Amino acid sequence: MAANSSKRGTPRKATPHKDAGSLPSSGVSARPATRAAMPRAGASHLGVAPKAPKAAKAPKGAKKALFSGPGANARKSAAPSGQVPASLASAPAKGGSPEAVLGQRSESVKLVGIVLAAVCALGFLALIVFFVLRDSPLFSVEEIVVEPTEHVSQADVANLLHVDEGMTLLNYDADDIASQLKRNLWVGSISIERQFPHTLKICVEEQRLDELVVMNSGSMGWFLGASGVWIEPVRISTADGQSVNDAALQIARKHGALLITGVPATVEPQAGSEATDDVLSAVKAFRSGFSADFLSKIVSFDASSTDAISCVMESGVQVSLGSATNISYKEQVASALLEKYAGQITYINVRTPSSASVRRVGSSDVTQGTGADGESATSGDSASGQPGTDEGSADESGAADESGSADESVFSETAGGAGEGDTSSVVDDVSSSSADEGNGESPSSGDGSGPSEIDSSGAYSGE
Repeated sequence: MAANSSKRGTPRKATPHKDAGSLPSSGVSARPATRAAMPRAGASHLGVAPKAPKAAKAPKGAKKALFSGPGANARKSAAPSGQVPASLASAPAKGGSPEAVLGQRSESVKLVGIVLAAVCALGFLALIVFFVLRDSPLFSVEEIVVEPTEHVSQADVANLLHVDEGMTLLNYDADDIASQLKRNLWVGSISIERQFPHTLKICVEEQRLDELVVMNSGSMGWFLGASGVWIEPVRISTADGQSVNDAALQIARKHGALLITGVPATVEPQAGSEATDDVLSAVKAFRSGFSADFLSKIVSFDASSTDAISCVMESGVQVSLGSATNISYKEQVASALLEKYAGQITYINVRTPSSASVRRVGSSDVTQGTGADGESATSGDSASGQPGTDEGSADESGAADESGSADESVFSETAGGAGEGDTSSVVDDVSSSSADEGNGESPSSGDGSGPSEIDSSGAYSGE
């Protein structure tokens, strides 16, 4: 037994197992846990880097990410529904925290409140000062300045205006001053200006004149204001050889008024009263119904009666209008005849516009009328252009001379019966019915009886 034991060799050192999971024996230094972490023998001196560990594979069924960047991981780690992610909950709100925003709004409201309070305080203070100074003699009215007009002087204002004791520049009554001054019918409106400390300036605007109305007898006329109220009478003075109506036309044009002549004695104007007479209402109806262009060419109206209104044009042609009916149609017919017979006629009758008539100039010594009456000169004498008064005759365009015989150079041309509104038909009928200028014959009466002759009254009578 002893011999066998002496032959035993030296025991070898235990070699550790190469398995990574085995533990080293005590007293022996442990090797690296993984083979990849240990450099291969002889690799260090060649400068070859150790291989990187392989990335873990994604589990089967997982989808590949489509976007990269910080947002991808955020989506993967999104918080459950109804909860705010921690990254967003910790971020400050845009423009500041809610507490800061509320603080700023509160400061703005306080500032606005302070401004409004200051404005109210100043307004209240100004009101107190106004009432304190309102009746104070510090701004008492000691002088009134008036800008005079053509018909209202400073003396007129002084006579009309009563200044109450204690009136100041802060307590005067503008309506009361206006009512006092409007007792002068020329005063249309006023404006008042304060000139501190003691002066009140009054500017008067006169009432606009609308018409100068001349009665059919005498040489007296009346101014009629635009408000339809009689203002004051005016005496019409004539020069040698001048008619009352022509002198009145000069006055009317000077004041920018329309001349109305031939007004009957039944019209009795009173200063300050309203003009309500029928003849003046008829003229007003024509003025309202005419176009502005046609009205601007009218020099004057004759208002002898409501059914015999006439007017005189700038060219001197008289237009008999009749009653205030079919006004627009009468204007159309008259305008067409004035254009067609420009410079050839002295008179147009459109009382019945569908059968209008004209009186033409037939010789060199008879011309178109002028002035307020549309008078024409013939052989050195003044021949009135007023229409004849042939009673019972539908055509009142005839005119007789002093001897009772008709002037052969004056012709009446009666239009056929055209329908209302058919202006061209009326004008064509007047044109086709031209008389023979040499013998004073008129057109045929339309019944085949031949031409009509001008009788002593200027009217036509068929053979």
